[in-house]
Amino acid sequence: MEPRTNRYPGVFPAMSTPLTEAREIDHEGLKNVVGYLFDNGVDGLSILGSTGECSALRREQRKEALEVALEAGGERGTIFTGASGSVMADVIADLKAIDGLGAKGALVPPPFYYPINDEGVVTFYQHVAEASPVPIILYHIPRITKVPITPAAVARLIEHPNIIGLKDSSGDFSNFTEIARLANQTTGFTLYTGSDAMLAASLFVGGHGIIGAGVNIVPDVVVAVYQAAMSGDKAKAVTLQHKVAAAVNACRVGNFPAAYKAQYTLKGICQPYMAWPIPTMNDAELRELRANLVDAGVLSAE
Repeated sequence: MEPRTNRYPGVFPAMSTPLTEAREIDHEGLKNVVGYLFDNGVDGLSILGSTGECSALRREQRKEALEVALEAGGERGTIFTGASGSVMADVIADLKAIDGLGAKGALVPPPFYYPINDEGVVTFYQHVAEASPVPIILYHIPRITKVPITPAAVARLIEHPNIIGLKDSSGDFSNFTEIARLANQTTGFTLYTGSDAMLAASLFVGGHGIIGAGVNIVPDVVVAVYQAAMSGDKAKAVTLQHKVAAAVNACRVGNFPAAYKAQYTLKGICQPYMAWPIPTMNDAELRELRANLVDAGVLSAE
């Protein structure tokens, strides 16, 4: 393993994964989404996370999605992938299956189901990091996994050369601030917020960027928040942050993460189909979503 040297700061969408009606990877739709996001200024992509339905897709589908994303956008920015599951050997097998494809890292949440403590979390990540040919990013999303990655656990894992960062989707600002202190004492470790509404605040306390679902909706606005905050224009960053919050609130329709994909459908970019068993948005939900996005200034009124 090579020592970490560089961070990967900036704006990364937690990208939706376009599917066909048969629930296979939609190559054309995926390329459209990749192009749309890079055209709107993002620094890279984080595919196959929670918004990207990683846990609902087959291993071969995840590899296929990564290959298409890399072909469509690999020259335009950094691309991260994801690997998740409750069986450590399966997570490691997923990471080995993408060796050499070109992903710069993979988001890996802790295994769900058993309420493991810090010792279990550290043991899991140490084993995965040692075995993985792909650098990994710790993924703190206790709302879904029910397993926190505490600052104490991060303090033990942060020096591992194959652990290159952390995405904090807890929404706990105190937790984020403590991890930011650790991250900024460590070479080559990148800390992302996963909470779109916290981007400006997270940058002010030492965060390095965002991997957020809301970037799918208004990538240009999120990029502008990041640029304003990094240039020291806090007032502009906060004003733009309110626009991001309005866009994210507009997508609180249907079963997560369906609205984040369906908003692409309303923009004419890809189809709305979700991996089973996640419900695809119905017509009534799509109408509500459209109305919300119009009110938020994301879509024009017809």
